[in-house]
Amino acid sequence: MFIDLRPFIVCLAFALTIHGSYAQAPSKSNSKPDYSTEAFVIEQSSTRVVFENDGTGTRESSARIRIQSDAGVQRYALLTFSYQNSTESVDIDYVRVHKPDGSVVPTPAENTQDMATEITRESPFYSDLREKHVAVKGLSVGDVLEFDTHWRATKPLVPGQFWYSYSFSHDGIILQEQLAVSVPRERPLKWKSPEIKPVITEDGVRRIFTWTSSQLEHKSSEQEKTETETKLYEAERGKLPPADVQISTFQSWAEVGQWYGSLQQERVKPTPEILAKAAELTKGASDDNAKIRAIYKYVSTEFHYIGIAFGIGRYQPHAAAEVLANQYGDCKDKQTLLSSLLDAVGIKAYPALLSSSHEIDPDVPSPGQFDHVIGMVLQPNGAVWLDTTPEVAPYAYLLSPLRGKQALVIPEDKPPTLTMTPADRLLRRRRPSRSKQS
Repeated sequence: MFIDLRPFIVCLAFALTIHGSYAQAPSKSNSKPDYSTEAFVIEQSSTRVVFENDGTGTRESSARIRIQSDAGVQRYALLTFSYQNSTESVDIDYVRVHKPDGSVVPTPAENTQDMATEITRESPFYSDLREKHVAVKGLSVGDVLEFDTHWRATKPLVPGQFWYSYSFSHDGIILQEQLAVSVPRERPLKWKSPEIKPVITEDGVRRIFTWTSSQLEHKSSEQEKTETETKLYEAERGKLPPADVQISTFQSWAEVGQWYGSLQQERVKPTPEILAKAAELTKGASDDNAKIRAIYKYVSTEFHYIGIAFGIGRYQPHAAAEVLANQYGDCKDKQTLLSSLLDAVGIKAYPALLSSSHEIDPDVPSPGQFDHVIGMVLQPNGAVWLDTTPEVAPYAYLLSPLRGKQALVIPEDKPPTLTMTPADRLLRRRRPSRSKQS
């Protein structure tokens, strides 16, 4: 979902990512791999997602994990299941431990605690994100841990639309990891999974996509170090690859942009308070450039970043007049105030949605690919890109994760389209290049 924190926080995954099941294929010598030195082996993992045409749905996650060391016990002694309590519920069907002697130790319901997510507790961010923590009863070395959990989405963020993304794990030994997504058979769908191809079946009025993956070899310490360094490098620059699997009912980026534009449309309109403040800020400004700079400085430096995201509030900004009165807001709130103040002096600033962490995949139009909003102003000499979130950044400055990225720009008089942000950190007099619309 679309959640942003100072300076950026990537979209959160609201399910426990546990990896998966397997049927071991024998090697050429018929000898089985030796996993005895592993801290744990994930023997089976399964995620099953069912979407309905109205945007509601269910998600089930189950796993079977063999615990082989104290490190494995430490890793899985406390399970965490995240959810958004304004739009979905989560039920833990069971958590149980199979002992080597054949006995089973179930974890009772009183071992579950419901609390705010760590990101909400530690950051200037208030939301409906919750976690259920389950203290696993009786877990020891040599045990097999099993769990099964259900999420039920009862209030879709966009009625009549749904989207979903999933990345398979590539860490540790995973005998089998399976993802199954069931959708209405006749529903037009954009989907992509370049590395792992699904098996597609039909069952009555439904179409089912099933992906299966495994990780059967332990990576060397050098491989793990290299991959970790690569991921850190990519994350710092906002260049992480898209998810392994992406699904969306949105058929074009124009459709995504029009939806976001409808959320902002009324909230960006200048009110008397906005008109008065804009006149005060631009008094004595000699031209449009001076007006833009004055308003940008005000919104960037005088408004503190505090994220408030409940339900559709992950995407819909507060009204500009409300942000002005509060003196705080998140990226979409500050951009809405910036646009409203500029509109009050006759200058249009358009919202530009982009990801601060990942590369955008243009083939799957989806709100889920974005986690940040900035503004774009078209001037005679080209586009000016304005990000007010960092608060202390120079005028027309983009932090590294936002440079050379595809952004969905949403003008009032043209269809929304993907546009590249400049690769330079200071964005001067540079016309945007446009990518092909999906």
